[in-house]
Amino acid sequence: MSILKLIKPRVLAAIKAVSTAAAEIPTVADCGYTSGAGNPKQALLADIQVRGILSAAKRLKLDPTDFAKQIVEKLDLQGVGKATVDGPGFINIKLDDAWLGDRINKLFWGADPRLGAEEWTGRVVLDYSSPNLAKEMHVGHLRSTIIGDALARVLGFVGADVIRQNHVGDWGTQFGMLIAHVYDTDDVNLDQLQDLEALYVQAKIRFDVEEGFADRARDYVVKLQAGDADIVKKWEKIVEVSLMHAQKIYDTLGVLIKRSDAYGESSYNADLPNVVTDLDKAGILAVDQGAKVVYTPAFQKDFGKGKPVFVVQKTGDGFGYAATDLAAMRYRVRHLKGDRLLYVIDNRQSLHCRQLFDVSRRAGFLPENVEATHVGFGTMMGADKKPFKTRTGGTIKLAELIASAQERAYALAKEKNEKRSEADRFTDAQVRDIANKIGIGAIKYADLSKQRDRDYVFDLDAMVQFEGNTAPYLMYAYTRCRAVGRGATAATEASSSAPIATTTTTTPPKLVLTHNAEHVLATTLLQFPDEIANVIATSCPHHLCGYLYRVAGAYSQFYQACPILKSEGEVRASRLRLCEATAELLKTGLGLLGIGVLEVM
Repeated sequence: MSILKLIKPRVLAAIKAVSTAAAEIPTVADCGYTSGAGNPKQALLADIQVRGILSAAKRLKLDPTDFAKQIVEKLDLQGVGKATVDGPGFINIKLDDAWLGDRINKLFWGADPRLGAEEWTGRVVLDYSSPNLAKEMHVGHLRSTIIGDALARVLGFVGADVIRQNHVGDWGTQFGMLIAHVYDTDDVNLDQLQDLEALYVQAKIRFDVEEGFADRARDYVVKLQAGDADIVKKWEKIVEVSLMHAQKIYDTLGVLIKRSDAYGESSYNADLPNVVTDLDKAGILAVDQGAKVVYTPAFQKDFGKGKPVFVVQKTGDGFGYAATDLAAMRYRVRHLKGDRLLYVIDNRQSLHCRQLFDVSRRAGFLPENVEATHVGFGTMMGADKKPFKTRTGGTIKLAELIASAQERAYALAKEKNEKRSEADRFTDAQVRDIANKIGIGAIKYADLSKQRDRDYVFDLDAMVQFEGNTAPYLMYAYTRCRAVGRGATAATEASSSAPIATTTTTTPPKLVLTHNAEHVLATTLLQFPDEIANVIATSCPHHLCGYLYRVAGAYSQFYQACPILKSEGEVRASRLRLCEATAELLKTGLGLLGIGVLEVM
């Protein structure tokens, strides 16, 4: 359980004992951690501060200091810590060292693989990545893929039943274009196709400039929708090759998406007429200039002087992606039985998502007991603060971006390796393996550590550095924790490389916290459940990134202030255990971000 969830009911009970009116104020017992890891002086005073007392006292016309003192007198923190009044109405809570040590032991050497994070048993349908097929993935797909993967991992970690939906674009004009080009080109073998992007570019050029080609492409789309056997066969082959290319990227990135998670737009094709029929039955379908639409007046301001329409079926009876998304909504609610639907989609699709949810509610496709959330994200920018492109203005392939990060990491890792003594030097193959993992971790962490709804500048040089809030820094912090354990040959239990959260065969030694840096590290480690709950509540992985950075900072302060291998007896054993707990938490936390760790680097 979260420490804050343990403390808050006790604070509220004390407030109620002093003033029932104050206890009715929603924010009166709000608690928060102090900035102890970054401010050791603050940590000497308090680990937790109750921050709602001052505003409640003013509202009730009470003296805030006297009010706070009365609450402290009633506050039962026996065995947990001690409370004091700080200034006009703030209550500081200092946690007891013995209690912290006992709690660290229970969470990290107990039977709870979630390290205290609360269980969540709902079913989450998670829509993420969702590239358009028929061409290779580019940098525009990176954020959805990485953010969605982190959310899938965190939700799965706390027990949620996560159903991944890779809503790929496998239907539409681009396939008619490709099929027409394949028919016209003798040397294209779909069974041996390697460069999908080149084929797409060739077809697109013809579509844009060649007379009659666009009409033939659209005709092939009609035949595809009608089920023409030869056209369908070619379409299936293009889809298969596209998904194969995408899966290579997913495997390289180490994300959870598998081929079976792909559920394309074509999957809903048969249900689209039913969607229109059901919208009509619900009394919300209208005809506007020949198109079948649903008016969404709640979003009038987004349309300016235009009509706030959600176009379901175009003039000429063609279905747009609004109809497909409505069909997908029905499928996810009725067949997948989702309790919570998360759409990890670019911020630029915000209006579409809001209309989708609004229309789905009004049509009865989205019941009130099912939550639907647009997990929006900003744009990856280049150094010029414009959307990230190649120097010639083209779209950067995701495979090329990953390779660039790995090469940059290799150069740094090779430079560090050459500074090692010859006996400790890694082979070039080992350096390459380390660099590949660092490169992937650097890309992921640089993205996830930013507040997701904001744009950010993609800077390869900064993200692969071993200093600052980067993946290499956190990966190195983990490696350093493990190195301390390996150096403690006399403490075999503490230096075990087995996951400590499942080590239950022996009674762990008592943790003895004798230094403020130990206290700060222990308190920071125990904040993990709160940060996981925060990520789940907000769908913002940057909270976990910031937390892991604080853990690494607290460990660095501990490492510098507290001799570990040179200490003796129970102090030495205790400090080794803190190293192991820190390593386990960093490994777990980075794993939830989809970032692996290295035992040596």
